[in-house]
Amino acid sequence: MVKRISPVVLKELMESDRAHAVLDVRDPMEFHEKQIFMTTNAPRGEVEILAERLVPVKSTPVVCMDEGGLRAERVAALFEECGYADVSVLEGGLGAWEAQGFPTASGTNVPSKDFGERIHVENEVPEITARELYDLIEGDTPPRIFDTRTEVEFERFCVPTGRSLPGGELILHAWDLDQDKETPLIINCAGRTRSIIGTQALHRLGVTHARALKNGGMGIILEGLQLEEGKPSEIPAPSEQSRAHGEVLGAQVAEEEGIPFVSVEELRALQAEAGSCTLYVLDVRLAPEFSGGHIPGAISIPGGQAAQRTDEVVAVRAGKIVTYCDKNARGVMAAYWLREMGLDVSVLRGGLTAWREADGAIEKPSEAASGESPAGAGEVLLLEQARSQARAYSSGEASARRFGAILDVDLSSSYERGHLPGSLWVSRGRLEEQAPERAGNKRARVICVCDDGRKSALSALALQRIGYRRAGYLEGGKKAWREAGFPLETGREGLDELPKDVQLKPYDIGRSAMEGYLTWEENLGKKYARK
Repeated sequence: MVKRISPVVLKELMESDRAHAVLDVRDPMEFHEKQIFMTTNAPRGEVEILAERLVPVKSTPVVCMDEGGLRAERVAALFEECGYADVSVLEGGLGAWEAQGFPTASGTNVPSKDFGERIHVENEVPEITARELYDLIEGDTPPRIFDTRTEVEFERFCVPTGRSLPGGELILHAWDLDQDKETPLIINCAGRTRSIIGTQALHRLGVTHARALKNGGMGIILEGLQLEEGKPSEIPAPSEQSRAHGEVLGAQVAEEEGIPFVSVEELRALQAEAGSCTLYVLDVRLAPEFSGGHIPGAISIPGGQAAQRTDEVVAVRAGKIVTYCDKNARGVMAAYWLREMGLDVSVLRGGLTAWREADGAIEKPSEAASGESPAGAGEVLLLEQARSQARAYSSGEASARRFGAILDVDLSSSYERGHLPGSLWVSRGRLEEQAPERAGNKRARVICVCDDGRKSALSALALQRIGYRRAGYLEGGKKAWREAGFPLETGREGLDELPKDVQLKPYDIGRSAMEGYLTWEENLGKKYARK
C-alpha cells in the first residue's frame, strides 16, 4: 500500500536538507501552467525511462504528485514494484497544496529561469534591444552575434548574421572573442536566460564588452523584425591559442571560486557508493562528443543546457554532482554555474582524457544524444518484463495482420509527424482511462506503437494488466516500420484537440504568449533588485 504525505509534511521535507525527490507526474503543459517550485516534472508517460536517471538511489524518499488523480498512484506503485523503498503520494495533489495557502509557480525550468534573472539583476548584465541590434546589422560596423542555444534550436530560427555557439563552449572561445574589442559582441538565445548566463560568463572570463540581446529571438519577433530559418548550425572551432587559454581560465576560475576537483580514483570511489549516495555524473561536452564515447553512467547535458535545464537532471538536490569535459575548462564553467545555484558540484580533473589514460571504460549510447534534452544513464524500468510478456510484432507481421486497434502511445508531436495508417493516438499518461474509448473489445488483438518500441512495449504490458490479454507492440517502432519500407500517415486526425503531453514554446503559441512569458521572466528578478 502506497503511503500518503500531507502538504504540510511535504513542505517541511522540501525545506529540509534531507535527500529527497518530488516528482510531478502530470504532462508538461499541465506542469507549465502550475507547479510547486523546485519539483521535477517526470510525466507518467515517460517515467520508466526517466526514473533511474532522476532518482538513481532506490532508498531515496520519493514523493509522487499530480492533480489528485490516479497518475501519481500508478507511478508510486511502479516505483515500489521496481524496488524503491520509500515512496509516497501527495495527499490531495496540487489542489490540496494550494488549499493550505502554499505558493505555486508557472513556467518551464523555473529554478534556472529564476537564477538567470538573479544573475541579471545582481550583475547588471548589459543588454541591447532588438531594434538597436538590427540598426547595427544594417550599419557600417556589423556586430558579431553568437547564439548560445543548442544546434537544433539554432537551425529552427536565428538572428541574421548570427553564428551558433552553445553556451558551454564560450570558455574555449574567450580569447578569440576578446581580440576585437571594437566590434559589438552580442550573445543571444530565444528568450532571456541563456543570453544572460552566456554574457555574464564572458564577463567573468574577462570579455567585458559582451552584451546580451534583450528578450532574444522573441524580442525580435515582437518588434516585427525578421529571423532566419533553416540556417545550418556550424559551430566555429576555437583557435589553438584560445583553446589553451580556456584551460588557463578554467584553472583560474576554479581557484578563485574554490571549485573542488576529484581524481579518476575518487570518481571511481564515488561510483562504487552510488547505490547508497546519489551521484550525477554530467558530461558537459557537445552531444556528438558524448555520442562518440563517454564515462559509463554519465548524463549528456552540454554546459549551457546544464544551467538552463538543471531541474530535468538533478531531481535529488542534496545529491553530489561531478562534471567533466575533455579536459577541465568546460567542466569548470558548468560547475561554477551549478554551484552558484546552490548544488554540491566537483569537476573531474583532466576530464575524459584523464579517464582514458587511467584505462577507464568507455561507453557509447544506444542512440545519439541530441544536445537539447538530457540523455543517457539508467535502465528503463520494467522494459525487460514487458518485452518478455507482450508479443512483439515485426513490421512485416504488423502490416499483414488485422488488429482490433492500433494505439500510438508516442508523444502527440511524433504522432502528427508520422503514424501507422488506421492508428489512434492515446496519451500514455492516461492510457488506462483512454484505452476503453480507443479499443473497446478487450478480447481483440491490440498493437501499441511508438517511435522506437520501448514505450509501446511498456504500454502493452500495462494493457495486459487491465485485461487486454492480446495486447502486443511493434518491435523497433515506427523507425523499423519506415526502414522496412512501409508508409506512415501524417496529420492530426486521431489526436485529442488539445494534447498536453508536449510543452509548447511561447513562440509556437503566439504574440500574447511571448509577451506574457517575457514579462513573467523579468518579474522573477524583481525580488533581487536592490532596495
